[in-house]
Amino acid sequence: MRNFIFRINKKYKLKALVIVALILILVYCTPILIKNSKNIISSSMEYINLDVKLKNVKISGIENTKASEVVNIVSELRGISLSSIDLRKTSSEINNIDWVKKSELRKIYPSTLEVKVYEHNPIAIWYNEGNKFLVDRDSKIISELNPDKFKNLKVVAGPNALEDIPVIISMIENYPDFEKKVKSMLRVGDRRWTIRLHNGITIHLPEKNVANAIKEIEGLDREYSLLSRYIEIIDMRLPDRIDILPAGIMMNSSKI
Repeated sequence: MRNFIFRINKKYKLKALVIVALILILVYCTPILIKNSKNIISSSMEYINLDVKLKNVKISGIENTKASEVVNIVSELRGISLSSIDLRKTSSEINNIDWVKKSELRKIYPSTLEVKVYEHNPIAIWYNEGNKFLVDRDSKIISELNPDKFKNLKVVAGPNALEDIPVIISMIENYPDFEKKVKSMLRVGDRRWTIRLHNGITIHLPEKNVANAIKEIEGLDREYSLLSRYIEIIDMRLPDRIDILPAGIMMNSSKI
């Protein structure tokens, strides 16, 4: 009798352990199942290959892209079984649109296709060897777009400027009062920048502490309207001084 009772208790202990283990697995897996429920449903629908027609298309991320160009591509899919749509092929067609950098497509069952568009973001025009190129924040050239259509962007020159364009553009954007006065920038070797303003003033920035130099210039302009005066050159290349050459000095000295 004693041995029988022991076996019963051992059996119940084993069941209890199994139940606890199942509960722990369920607690651990439930958030994952909820998080990936759409993907799980999608994969299941693909597997059983239900003939569900595409009825709805959701498009997001469009600002500069012509919506009609995307719509023309996806409209050809209407009425086609959602499970048979080739997402890679459709995405490739959308990526051929000029403004589109990349696109992501997702099937949402029972009948919706989600299209997310990521557009190019040109931040400057790089002028090199007589040619102009649009550049994004990753220092990548945007060959699909025409630089001549972006009159509002800063022009950056210099054969070694490409990799440093995002840095100088971001730096200048931190000082909006100064930024709106800047017309173009020249990368001098791999060392420093020379900035040209819309009113013709040339600013030679130092090799180091460029942000501090720009902040100082903006402060002087705010206090003394420095950048509105008749100035030819502002030279900040030396760390302990600012040299200012008034406009007309070079012309007058040539007559002497």
